[in-house]
Amino acid sequence: PAFTAAKESGELDANLGRAPLLLVGSEVIGQSKAIERYLAKAFGMMGGTDVQAAQVDCIAEHCRDVKDAAMRKGFSAFTRDKTDEEKAAARKEWFEEDLPTMLKKLEKAVELCSTDDAYAVGASTTYADVAIFSLLRDCTMQADQEDTIKAACDCPLLLAIADRIASDESVSKW
Repeated sequence: PAFTAAKESGELDANLGRAPLLLVGSEVIGQSKAIERYLAKAFGMMGGTDVQAAQVDCIAEHCRDVKDAAMRKGFSAFTRDKTDEEKAAARKEWFEEDLPTMLKKLEKAVELCSTDDAYAVGASTTYADVAIFSLLRDCTMQADQEDTIKAACDCPLLLAIADRIASDESVSKW
């Protein structure tokens, strides 16, 4: 009821009638990725230079590309146009072939921006590090997390970044 009321009143117009919205004083920001980037900048997580900010954004977009590819593969519980057998086959192909290939490409891209072990861009924690953590460790289902980590076995930098973020006390509290 509250969501419907907010939608009808125009409170959600900044995001085309949808959530999420971030209120900053009297200003409103829609779109989850725009909110993520705004917060990353506000908390000093977009790198130290304009080039690093672009690299951080690039890596975060690469992570989103991987997640989008998984959705297009069509093996989630929400996929309606495939049988359970077709979903199982798509899931197997994703975790054994497609995801490892994409993660190796991501590893190479991150290596070009990383100047310190376990950091995606430069030598401090950025939004890119959090995006990599989210990609590898913040999976909805435990089986997906295990298969994702297995798919990343040839990506030591990505795994080191995810491990460092996971061991961060503020993240573990969350």
